[in-house]
Amino acid sequence: MKAGNFSKSMFVTAAGGAMMLMVAGCGDGRKVPENSLAFADVVYVEDGYPVTWELAQGDTLDLPVLGVSDFVVKDSLLIVSNNDNAGRVTVLSLDGRTVYGKFLRMGRGPGEIVSFNGVSSVQFSYKEDGHLTACWTDYAGNLMEWDVTASLESGQTEVTSRSLELQDSPWLLDAVPLDGQEYLIVHAGADRNSINRFILTSDGERRTTPPLARLNSVTVKAEPESGSGRVVGSGNMVSFSVPGFNLINGSHAYESSRGLIVEAERTLNTMNIFSADGTYARTVCTYGDRVDDVSSVEHDNDARLALRPKTYPDFISVLHWFREPEVKQYVRLFSYEGEPLAGIPLPEGGIFYDMDIPDGCLYVLISGQELLVRYDVSGLLEGIIPSPEQ
Repeated sequence: MKAGNFSKSMFVTAAGGAMMLMVAGCGDGRKVPENSLAFADVVYVEDGYPVTWELAQGDTLDLPVLGVSDFVVKDSLLIVSNNDNAGRVTVLSLDGRTVYGKFLRMGRGPGEIVSFNGVSSVQFSYKEDGHLTACWTDYAGNLMEWDVTASLESGQTEVTSRSLELQDSPWLLDAVPLDGQEYLIVHAGADRNSINRFILTSDGERRTTPPLARLNSVTVKAEPESGSGRVVGSGNMVSFSVPGFNLINGSHAYESSRGLIVEAERTLNTMNIFSADGTYARTVCTYGDRVDDVSSVEHDNDARLALRPKTYPDFISVLHWFREPEVKQYVRLFSYEGEPLAGIPLPEGGIFYDMDIPDGCLYVLISGQELLVRYDVSGLLEGIIPSPEQ
C-alpha cells in the first residue's frame, strides 16, 4: 500500500511530553493481592499512554461477502467469518477484491464442522511445514484444526478433529498452540469457580510452570447459581453462567519467536506476559494504580473489558472497551516488557481489529454495519518498531 492512498493520521503525546511508567517489585510498597491474576513483577501504566494516535479518514473495503461478523489478517490474507451456507469462512486478498475460497461449512459430513464461533475466536499458528492453521475446541471438547494453506491449495476444507483425552478436565475453555506440538490448555475447575492452566506436551504429559501455578491459585468467592451449569453435546463441554466467572476468564495469544504467552483478563485491570517454559513472568496493570483483587471486585462488573489480545513481532495489542460513563473502544499497544506504547481510539462500533504490519494498516470492522475500514497507521508503527539498524 502506498502512503498516498490515505490521509495521514495524527498523534498526540502525553501531557507534558513525557509519561511516568512505574515498574514495581517488592520495594514499591504496592502489595499485589493474594487472590489476584498478577505476578510479583508489575508494570503500572497509571492510565497514561505516551502516544494517542487519532485515526484519519479510512478506506472502506468493498467486500464481495454478505453477513461479515468478524475477521483476522494473516500475512497477505484477509479471513472473514460470514453467514454463507457455502462456508462459514471466506478467504480473500488483503484489499478484499479477490476471493480465494469459502471453507468450514456447517454440518456433519466430510470436511464439515458442527460448531464455530468465528475467526477472531480461534488460534492461528504456523506449523513446522509452514502451513497456516487455525485451531479451536468444539462442544464435545475435541481439538479442531483447519489447515488453511492446504485448503487453499485443494479448494476443499481440510479439517481434522482429535480428542485431547482430558477426562478430568471436562470444561475446556481454550487450547493455544505453542511450539513443538505443545498446547496451553485452559479449563474450568470442577467447582466452576476456578480455572486451571497447563502445558500439554507432544507425548501427552502435563506441565504446570510456576507462572501457571500462580494464575491457577485464584478463585472466585462465590457458589454456582442453581441450574447455572448445563451439559451439552457428549458432556465433555459445558455452557454455564457462574457469578463472577468472567473475572478470571481471559483471552490468550502466543508469540512463537519469543516463546511468550499473553493472557488479557477480560474484566480485570491486568494483562499477564509469561514464557511457556516458566522462566519469565510480568504483569501489566492497565488501569489505575492498584491490581484488582478478585475477592473484592463486583461479580457483574462489565463496565470495562479487555478483549482480543494479539501478538506481532515487536509489540502486543489488546482491545479495551469501556462502557461507562460512555462507550469507547481503544486498541492499545504494549512492548513485550509490558511498557505502554500507544493508544488508538476506535470509531463507534469498532470492536474487531487487526493489523497488516508490512503495509502499516489497521483494519477495523464496524459492528452492525458490516463495514471493514482500513486505516493508515504507518507513522505510528515507524515510531515504535525498531529500525533494522537498531
